[in-house]
Amino acid sequence: MHLFFLRARGCRAFYTSILMLVVSCGFSLAACGGGTAPSVSSNQDSNAPITVWVDADRITAVKLYEQAHPHAKINAVVVDRTQFPAKVLLENNIQSGWPDVVFAEPDLVAQVSDAAHNFPLDLTPYVSSSILANFAGEAACEFNGKVYCLRNDLAQNVLWYNVPLMQQFGYSVPTTWEEYQALGLRVAKEHPGYIIGEFGDAFSLDTYFWGSNCPVHQDEGNAKLLINLSDPNCTRMANLIDTLLPTGVLSRSGFFDAGMTKYGNENKILMMPGASWMGDGLFKGTFYKTSNHQLGAAAPLKWQADSQAYTGAIGGAAWAVSRHSKNINLAVDFVKWVTTSPDYLGHAANYPAYKPVADVWEATLASDPIYASNPYPVLQQAALELDPKWSYVRFDDRTIFGTTVVTPVLTGGGTVASKLAAYQQALEQLAQSQGYEVVNS
Repeated sequence: MHLFFLRARGCRAFYTSILMLVVSCGFSLAACGGGTAPSVSSNQDSNAPITVWVDADRITAVKLYEQAHPHAKINAVVVDRTQFPAKVLLENNIQSGWPDVVFAEPDLVAQVSDAAHNFPLDLTPYVSSSILANFAGEAACEFNGKVYCLRNDLAQNVLWYNVPLMQQFGYSVPTTWEEYQALGLRVAKEHPGYIIGEFGDAFSLDTYFWGSNCPVHQDEGNAKLLINLSDPNCTRMANLIDTLLPTGVLSRSGFFDAGMTKYGNENKILMMPGASWMGDGLFKGTFYKTSNHQLGAAAPLKWQADSQAYTGAIGGAAWAVSRHSKNINLAVDFVKWVTTSPDYLGHAANYPAYKPVADVWEATLASDPIYASNPYPVLQQAALELDPKWSYVRFDDRTIFGTTVVTPVLTGGGTVASKLAAYQQALEQLAQSQGYEVVNS
């Protein structure tokens, strides 16, 4: 393996640098076409090396593949994948330089799936239906019968909580958002200084609004998006945040910010709605100091009026193959292996999207002493409760959530509910600029 570093960043550092870009995971790419794409490269060479763009944490995947396939020729390039869409446009201009494989969030894959970028290969002819059927939910990034990427991991949200503190304070773990709000008000009065979540960055879009079945951009088919921030599923969550934020039980710092690290190090995080990777990625290790047998995981919160739980996701990534690759067979084989191999994902830090590997991964999770009990059953069920109406789109919904909602509320006051109209307007303009038809009901 040849290894090059452009802007080397680990997975966790990557999340730190693009708080406004990460999305969650597991659903269909909405209207990623936008025109008839040229055919894939016909100049194939089975001996050609492939270039794979990864983050630093995924170098292990490349090394393990090479150990299992010693004749494979792979150039691994560690990149800041937020540059992925822009770099593809540059490479299109000069008609060279494309990577063969990219590790990136599905929303970034969506952004390069239009006619202008013309990047991802439709994997449908190359990946068997039996493999696709074993991904959790719609974890293979599908659009109009085309598979644009295979998911590496899921980032389904659950309710993380501090087991000893909950017992010490005499609190029951909430199961509904109404109970969560009521408990938050109690914590503010009875144990000021402790927090039950955060509203400090654009991840809040995925934590709260995705988890509330809010139609931020629901795929209606035929390049049509339902965008309605005045829907009761949106306003109920805005009102919950507006009730809790002034009391101090929601941190005004993002997950990776110094303010949140301080809460974690002082053992002041009572609860935290957040992604499956946070057990290993935040509570364990360098961000929050967590004692052994302290961390618990509860099911995603639901509203009393809802017949089922909906959850969002924060992060989770996938592997896409370039339609310009000169060695498509090797590129596809690599992607299939790294998304289905227990030798790799069975011992990784994040919840595998491929269900047979997730069962192997349970042993890795169950043996971790940080957990008060094995969180796998909760994570497994939450993987099936990701809101299926939430779609990936060809525009960046999170940056504008930060600029129209989060930052104005945190710096200028006002309520989340009062900012939703501005977010609605910005979303509609972005969607229409990308060729979507927007409907409000």
